[in-house]
Amino acid sequence: MAEVSAKRPLRPFPALDPEPRRRLSWRSLRWPAVACGVAGAVAAVVLLTLPSPRPSASARARFADGDGVVVFERQPSGLLGTAAPDGSHRVMLTWVGALQGSDLPVASSDGRYLVNLEGQLVTMGPAGPTSVSNLAERAGLTAVAQAAGYQWERATFADRSRYVVETECDSASSGNQSWVSWVAHLIPTVGGQQHALGTITDSAGDPESAGALVSAPASTSAASSQFECNGPQSAPDKAIELLRPGQAPRTIVTAAALISALGWPRGTTIQLSAYLSPDGSLLALDVAAGNPQPATGPPAREEIVVVTRAGKIVADMRIPAGTYPLQWSWSPDGQQIAFCPVSRNARSSVTVWAVGQGQGKAARTIVLPGRHDLYPTQLLWSPDGRQLIYSALVNNKGLTQADNLQRGWTVIDLPSGRVHDVTAPGQPAAWLPITAPRGSESR
Repeated sequence: MAEVSAKRPLRPFPALDPEPRRRLSWRSLRWPAVACGVAGAVAAVVLLTLPSPRPSASARARFADGDGVVVFERQPSGLLGTAAPDGSHRVMLTWVGALQGSDLPVASSDGRYLVNLEGQLVTMGPAGPTSVSNLAERAGLTAVAQAAGYQWERATFADRSRYVVETECDSASSGNQSWVSWVAHLIPTVGGQQHALGTITDSAGDPESAGALVSAPASTSAASSQFECNGPQSAPDKAIELLRPGQAPRTIVTAAALISALGWPRGTTIQLSAYLSPDGSLLALDVAAGNPQPATGPPAREEIVVVTRAGKIVADMRIPAGTYPLQWSWSPDGQQIAFCPVSRNARSSVTVWAVGQGQGKAARTIVLPGRHDLYPTQLLWSPDGRQLIYSALVNNKGLTQADNLQRGWTVIDLPSGRVHDVTAPGQPAAWLPITAPRGSESR
């Protein structure tokens, strides 16, 4: 019988049950565990800092009903409808009434009204349009426009949604002379006395006062016949002015000051158009040398100049030669401007400019895959400023104007750059921060 040592008993079958040389314990495992933890942390940091693959421009963008509701107009019927931004939950508002013409109505900044060039005012409810009335008829302007064979050239809202500023072709006479020229009117949206603001070449509603910012010609006398309503404007705009009923015009900035600041030759003939930021604190001016009309091609040179209400220039951006910007639109926070740079030799695109930053990386152009449209008709910001809606005139071979328009719209997701085409029976008119009504499309 084997002797038993006082130190440690012998194992009876060492070949079948060998004793491990080293037993596992926390003391033996702590340093390997610490090393594994450090290695895992380093791997996580590397994975988080590596650039993720950019999504394809043609990838489907995601939308939610919380992004608001799109109000669209069906052509040629003029019926209004609502839908979610992705085209779902579509409802045709047959009980509201139809709009006239092929133009799209514009929305007030607070979303309470829409107005079109025929003077039809659309009143909005909690889920979209509720009624259509004739604003021009209440103001006694329709007969003048119909007699001359013209409609409103432009309509915007002033003092948020209290007034509509419209640019109308009007006739006047003095002695043996008679002429027609563009004039501005200030019309209360709730009814009441309209105010004539005088001869202009362009106008935009001022969201901070009961007035309008207008492009004033060199003279408001009979010389205004130089830019008749049925022909090109040959007289250059000389200033951007603030007009209020019963008050003298206040000049914001003159053409001469802009020409000098841009370094253009003195005496350069330019055209001015003003686009106000949502709060009215900034004006984006389209300063074009030559004829900026699309029918005759882009102007010789053109810049976007942003000025304060006191006329101080705070930013400017040169438009590339051979293009001209159309469908201007300020972001809801007034920090960005979106427009469509149109060129006969380029695919359709949208440029977003961060105002107040340098020209280089501040301007971003998003090309719309597969699109080479003739003319953009609409450019709308989402209520949160993260997306844009685009629509266009897609061809000129249709039997009617309605046949040439894009059906539906294209949504551009700005953070990702993704583009998503939406099928709908009309063109978008407004993108409102309310929930789309549920239900199927009424026939």
